[in-house]
Amino acid sequence: MKRLAIIPSRGGSKRLPRKNLLPLGSKPLIDYTIEAVVSSKLFRTILFSSDDDEMLHHADKFNNINTEKRDKRLAGDEVKVIDLVKEIASRDDYDDYDQIGLFLPTCPFRNAEHIREAIQLLDELDYSVVSVCPMIDPLQLSLTIDERTNIINPNALLNPSPLVTGHTRSQDFEPYFRVNGGLYIAWMNQFRQKENFFQGQVKGYVMSRLESVDIDYKYDLDIANLLLEKKYIKNV
Repeated sequence: MKRLAIIPSRGGSKRLPRKNLLPLGSKPLIDYTIEAVVSSKLFRTILFSSDDDEMLHHADKFNNINTEKRDKRLAGDEVKVIDLVKEIASRDDYDDYDQIGLFLPTCPFRNAEHIREAIQLLDELDYSVVSVCPMIDPLQLSLTIDERTNIINPNALLNPSPLVTGHTRSQDFEPYFRVNGGLYIAWMNQFRQKENFFQGQVKGYVMSRLESVDIDYKYDLDIANLLLEKKYIKNV
């Protein structure tokens, strides 16, 4: 089985500048994702893509990693990461590859075992496997607020809302999940046709909320460091 892994690491983050090189525990944030993908030992090619020379130089220190300077047209603030994945997947170099995986550095606590287990979920009848985690608050208690009047509409999602009926025990609600950015794995031929990880039969690989910390802001990084310090997170 020939698999391609893509690790994107843009240098121009606005919310937390150069976050992928900021320290998490004893090493830069991007090291967690690189080490997880390499340690899984499942990928013929691991491609680290960045517009940032310092990040590329850092990734070059790892064995079994191919680094690539990203074209400027795929490095701007308005560019989505899926556009980069589509461009890479379309290359002739990967015509005979079976599967493609995307691994975002902003989800550092996804580890090699998670990747191995997720790939085990993917069979020939599926399209992709995407990592998810439970949402913290019950979606059934969602509401909207009119921007002009500040009037609440509790029945925006469910009518009548549990807030109206009084049936607000969270244990009684069906759980909802969110994508956590840890991993996206699909069959290469199907991805080339659909250019998206959600266009076919998708399986969810469930990770815990603690393992699904998503680093967007400074406080996210502080929380992740605290989880490591207090040993809530292991095997990374």
